[in-house]
Amino acid sequence: MANNFSDTASPALLFVNYHYIRDPAQYIYPGIHPIAPDDFTAQVDWLSDRFHMASPEEAQAYISGQASLPSDSVVLTFDDGLMDQYRIAVDVLDPRGIKGIFFVTSQPLTEGHANTLQKTHWLRAMTEPGEFQVQLLDMLQAEWRMAMDEPASQAAAEGIYIYDDPDVGRVKYLINFLLPESLMDELSSGMLADRGVAEADFCTDMYMSERNVQELHRSGHIIGAHGHRHIPFTRIPDGDTTEIETNTAFLSSLVGKQPEWVSYPFGRDWAIPDDPESFCRHHGFRFGLTLTQGWNVGTESPYLLKRVNTNEVEMTAQERLQIHSQENAAGVG
Repeated sequence: MANNFSDTASPALLFVNYHYIRDPAQYIYPGIHPIAPDDFTAQVDWLSDRFHMASPEEAQAYISGQASLPSDSVVLTFDDGLMDQYRIAVDVLDPRGIKGIFFVTSQPLTEGHANTLQKTHWLRAMTEPGEFQVQLLDMLQAEWRMAMDEPASQAAAEGIYIYDDPDVGRVKYLINFLLPESLMDELSSGMLADRGVAEADFCTDMYMSERNVQELHRSGHIIGAHGHRHIPFTRIPDGDTTEIETNTAFLSSLVGKQPEWVSYPFGRDWAIPDDPESFCRHHGFRFGLTLTQGWNVGTESPYLLKRVNTNEVEMTAQERLQIHSQENAAGVG
């Protein structure tokens, strides 16, 4: 996807997003797609060599129109509040003086109950793909299997899960869009139990603790909102504010301030509220991060900021570097 820069001579801002940062070899099957810690470190150093690693405060001032950036800049973000990310902050970011934005869900910390997303990821990563699909579908009534196989559902799955095999995409679409979240939560907890995994232990291994979140805040990182259960905000019933308010109240109690940043779970158009500005203003957010690929050039809505995943970093960064190389060759800037 090509970026459209309105003013290539002016510094731009790139948000990079990470989820799992761990050894891929520990997972037998696809389901969790981590970046290895050594590869993460190499990517951070590659970015640091080419761009200014902006602090969250610099990003806030730039987005708000209060200050410029010294040059093209990068901010690192981390979704879901995973334990991997805390270790990376301590081992990689802090020694380099880099501060990131960590978006934390609250259900695992307040209830000892894992988000459906992480349970499903882990189950898929530890179960032969065909077996996982069979197990899941066997637990469902026929109406859900039929809904998954409808042409409209298949087309939607192909458009959303562009990096997945079509069969995998159909199952992910079933889980994330068709099944009631409460049902998938119940089924995934049952599948964990069938494998002898206690959900409270799963949470301890998978997620940061309250103390970890507080330590990140004290060391200068930003803690942002990501919902209580990590469900698409578009699936929240009209008028129901519990999903957001539970999350923000919990995070406020940990760090002593209302979160100003929110990362929309799943990050794509289909998961973002229809009126993101009203949504953010209502809940006290000043900045909203999507997963729409691209650089931010200071003209975007602060509630619809672009961001790239780790597998999109080099391509997106190289596009910007190529533009500047062409400008320099032409004597521009």
